[in-house]
Order: sequence, then C-alpha cells, then structure tokens
Amino acid sequence: MNITLNGKNTEIAEYKTLTDFFASLKEEDSALQLPKQFAVALNGNFIPREQYDKSSLQDGDELELLVPMQGG
Repeated sequence: MNITLNGKNTEIAEYKTLTDFFASLKEEDSALQLPKQFAVALNGNFIPREQYDKSSLQDGDELELLVPMQGG
C-alpha cells in the first residue's frame, strides 16, 4: 500500500489501524524512528492518541507525524 508519510511517497504493508502501524515501526529496524512525543495528522485531520486504534490507514492516505518544538 502507498501512503504519503511526512511529505514522502512511502510503500508500507497494510495495517488495520494507526496503533498497528506505529507498533510495527517499534518492532522493525525501521528507517523511520518514532520520536517520544508526536502528534498525528491523517489526511489533514488531527488524530488524538486515544483514536489510533479506531483510525485505519488506506492506500493513498497522507500521514504527518508532527514533533513539538520549543524556542522563542
């Protein structure tokens, strides 16, 4: 399945939920390293962490992992 992940076309296995996708990244020696804290936007919509197991990935989806920044 192909998705756009952080602006890059990425081929991934099919995952039923965002929870499954993120779990697979922790298990595999993945090029994508998950930060400790991040927010998720799926097709431009913010997905709260408690909704990861109810949110599915589909072919062609746009997934953004947003890391909080500090500064001033």
